[in-house]
Amino acid sequence: MPQPSAGQLHVDTYLTTMAVAWAQDENNFVAGKVFPIVPVLKESDLYAIYDIGYFYRTGQMRPRPLGGRPPSTGYETTSGRYSCVEWGLEHPIDDRVRQNADMPLDPDLAGMRLLTSQTMIQREGLWASKFFQTGVWGTDWQGEASGPTGNQFLQWDQAGSDPIQFIRGRRNDVASRTGYRPNKVVFGATAFEAFLNHPLVVDRVKFTQGPAAYYDDAEATVAKLLGVDEVLIPFGVSNTAAEGQTDAISFMVDPISVLLVYAAPAPTIDTPSGGYTFAYTGLIPGVMNAFGGVIERGREELAHSDILQIRGSYDQEVVASSLGEFFHQVVSSDYSESTF
Repeated sequence: MPQPSAGQLHVDTYLTTMAVAWAQDENNFVAGKVFPIVPVLKESDLYAIYDIGYFYRTGQMRPRPLGGRPPSTGYETTSGRYSCVEWGLEHPIDDRVRQNADMPLDPDLAGMRLLTSQTMIQREGLWASKFFQTGVWGTDWQGEASGPTGNQFLQWDQAGSDPIQFIRGRRNDVASRTGYRPNKVVFGATAFEAFLNHPLVVDRVKFTQGPAAYYDDAEATVAKLLGVDEVLIPFGVSNTAAEGQTDAISFMVDPISVLLVYAAPAPTIDTPSGGYTFAYTGLIPGVMNAFGGVIERGREELAHSDILQIRGSYDQEVVASSLGEFFHQVVSSDYSESTF
């Protein structure tokens, strides 16, 4: 007896309960979390830098003589400059695309995800280039497989290394030069795994935290162990391949480096901070986020398209390099968890 074919009984359509969409979690990115964000009303301007020497100098107070005045003191300031750049990107939605989109395809939602993803990638890349590399902070340290000298240390995947002592020691170094103990550590993704699985770290916390708590709340555990307020791990990835080429997706922030830094809890004129983000919120009416950004919708009638456009204007600057130290090559390039 003849039977209808599968194609005659069913016409393929899009599932409405799932789709393979790519949108990175905002928590993967650290550009807005490490340093305070300063809203500014001008595209560029100056900020004051107080000379640390005047405020920390010893031996200036003297006994006041009878009928006389005590010695006087003063201070000097210099200035730094920020200069915000406006970044933007737009995505057109042609009327034909909108009218022919079947569920669960949503051109507006997909367009917004595309633009916000590009924004996060853009500012994370700028953050890494400004803050997460050598030659930026007061001191750089380089990991070595053996025989470290000078500003070198034993890589954390080598026998005899002690990453806890090393980081806490560097924290004291910064405090001895500035009076401020670093309160944040930014671990590259691989560096954090190496630290977390180091035998000395495991031994230090296994009896007090327990295995489940250790791994479920690893960042808080490590922060407590190192005596800092916050541990951050940048997991954001980007594709460096041009359109039409094979995708080349990898971590945006060097995975085997670490930044130790003091960041002020909030922008203020009487507390230093290793860095600041200056957000030009005065540029765009109705600004919707701390980076001076907003998503706007417009209509291009002659192109018969709706336009989604994202804009933001900001600058990221190191303002007190002495408050940070940078460690690179903290593990060997072929590190794996099986090392230990």
